Parts: sequence; structure tokens; C-alpha cells
Amino acid sequence: MGVQEVPYSLRLDPQTMKKIRAIAKLERRSINMQLCIAVERYLQEYEREHGEIVAPEED
Repeated sequence: MGVQEVPYSLRLDPQTMKKIRAIAKLERRSINMQLCIAVERYLQEYEREHGEIVAPEED
């Protein structure tokens, strides 16, 4: 997992955050890593259904 260049503040409702925290604890991960994995899995599933996402080049 690479280092994020610009931090992003993620706002989640309290119930969702409690669920993420519970899963992270069960999986022995930090909340941040659990969220990273969730996003990566979402992107993989999205690309399976819709094809590769072409991200624009950064300057």
C-alpha cells in the first residue's frame, strides 16, 4: 500500500464507524487499513462489472 500524498478526511455516520471499528478489531487491523481494504475491494468489484477505470494523470 502506497503513501497517500494528500490526506482525505472521511466522514462516516456513527453506526457505520462502529461497524468498521468492529470488523477491524476482528481482523486485527487498524481502522485505516480496514477502510483501505474496503475501498480496494469496491474498486475491484466495480471494475469487474464495468471495466477498467482509467484515472487521469496527475501533474
